[in-house]
Amino acid sequence: QARQPACRPRVLPRRDRATVNLNERRVIMAMTKSSHNSTHATGSAHMVQVTASTWARDSHDLFDFETQQLHVKTLSVKGSVTCVRSGHVVDVTQDGAAMPSGADSLIRVVERAGSFWVDRALPASGRKLWMVVRDIAPMGHRLTEADIIKLGRFKFRVRQLVTGEDGKSARPDLGLDDTCMPCSPETAEDLKAKPCRICLMEGPEEGDPLIMPCQCKGSIQYVHLGCLRQWTTSRLHLGEDPLGSYFYRPTTCELCHAPLPNYMASGDGPRTPLMELPATKAPYVVLESTLRDARQQTRGFHVISLAEKPVRFGRGHESDVRIADVSMSRHHASIRFEHGRFLLHDNNSKFGTLVAMKRPRQLDASRPLALQIGRTVLSLSLCPASSVDVPPTPLPPPAAIQSLAASVLAAASQTPALAEDRTWTNSRRDFLARSEAAAGSRAGSAGSVTLPRLAAQGAELGDADGIRIICRMSF
Repeated sequence: QARQPACRPRVLPRRDRATVNLNERRVIMAMTKSSHNSTHATGSAHMVQVTASTWARDSHDLFDFETQQLHVKTLSVKGSVTCVRSGHVVDVTQDGAAMPSGADSLIRVVERAGSFWVDRALPASGRKLWMVVRDIAPMGHRLTEADIIKLGRFKFRVRQLVTGEDGKSARPDLGLDDTCMPCSPETAEDLKAKPCRICLMEGPEEGDPLIMPCQCKGSIQYVHLGCLRQWTTSRLHLGEDPLGSYFYRPTTCELCHAPLPNYMASGDGPRTPLMELPATKAPYVVLESTLRDARQQTRGFHVISLAEKPVRFGRGHESDVRIADVSMSRHHASIRFEHGRFLLHDNNSKFGTLVAMKRPRQLDASRPLALQIGRTVLSLSLCPASSVDVPPTPLPPPAAIQSLAASVLAAASQTPALAEDRTWTNSRRDFLARSEAAAGSRAGSAGSVTLPRLAAQGAELGDADGIRIICRMSF
């Protein structure tokens, strides 16, 4: 069969094309060329597909993974771009382009030598980029020291990971070596008549000296070292777990509220710990709570043994680390030790389990990446450029399109050559049909709807293709 020639718009004489304003023609050409440029872009054979989900509420930079009140938008980007958010709408801007007024910069996608990297947006907004653990399947996130974990509103820093595979059980790192000055035992003769404020016995005993651990004065100035150790152990509930798991926080005097020292030093002799911490069975993890306790105004350390079972986090009473907060699920997350690695898992929690991204991360086609920035979650995946339809360049605002279309169509109606152009007539009829179908209207005809009205309706419906057809066929 003979090959049919492609249908092309009729090219008008120069005197007819001159009836269209030059500025309007530039805008029209920019819109009509957008799809052509997107399909003929050169560079990497891959592109990044971004699915942006924004929670309608703004609460403590949280994202509700169970809500249906989401604003979802899918973008396909090629090259280096910056993702920005204006209200609930997420869009992209090219490198070097001005950011829209009032928009928040989220992330920056950088293309380098055919690879795509995700980094913080410039200028930096001060917000961390949090990797969503529930989307890291199937093993979960492998923890390393100095990782920052976020469970709901609570943050933890991984201070120490001890596997115990070398047969040595390292001492938990609780930061005790560089806090508070050590106290010295008092050995003066007049201490024989000084009472201990806990047991009320007078004078020091053999191996149990009297010390001044705080700023209290008078009859409560001195205390036996053994009495103080027993008091702090019962106060912190140390030694109650058979595997040696416990929660430690720097203690203070209940009377003068001065911080207690960590060690007791006697002259040039070795330092003695003021508190006797239990031995923890390896493997174990030390997590530092970075959120201060509202009552104690101190930070704490969770020393957790994983020798027999994973550790569970949540607000439920059966959780190993219980945090009574509304942002925590009953069984929020867990950490387990497997094949020499500490793995963090999310248990489909409401507000998610997150890990701070410490450095730029390269996108891998086999492992999609999900990042949370405030109340927005961006899911990024790498795919071949041929498998993704690149959306055209966004059109101007509806009001500008209406004015532009009205001017162009008014000029086109005065062009005699268009009245006999069948391609123009068919395009106008197709656009009318799409507009009526999108509006759900069964009434009306081409004769009862003027072309400026039709262009305005297409702009309100977001019918970008129809607007481009009308503008392209107008000259």
